[in-house]
Amino acid sequence: MNEQKVVNLLGFASRMRKIIFGKDNIREYIRNPKRKSKFIIIASNVGESIKEDTIKRCESHHVPYILLKNITKEELGRSLGKDEISVVGVLDENIVNGIKEVANVGGDSNV
Repeated sequence: MNEQKVVNLLGFASRMRKIIFGKDNIREYIRNPKRKSKFIIIASNVGESIKEDTIKRCESHHVPYILLKNITKEELGRSLGKDEISVVGVLDENIVNGIKEVANVGGDSNV
């Protein structure tokens, strides 16, 4: 999987204001039954408890996610215009489909 392409797509989503981050926002995003197309991206150096909590929630609500291997939360945040971001949700269906396409081209993901 080309992680840089995923980050580029996230940057595009960010400019369109179609990303969500923050613990409470991410939890609501994962739980929301009205939102059909969801996708979570987790930075490589996120804390163990945040990573486990997010992955458990994604799996229990059948939300696809990827755990980046080479992109840190600082790099992820910088690419989205923030200091650091550990977990990002994507709100735009077309960008979700683009990320799924990139992630399915080989890599460790749960898509």
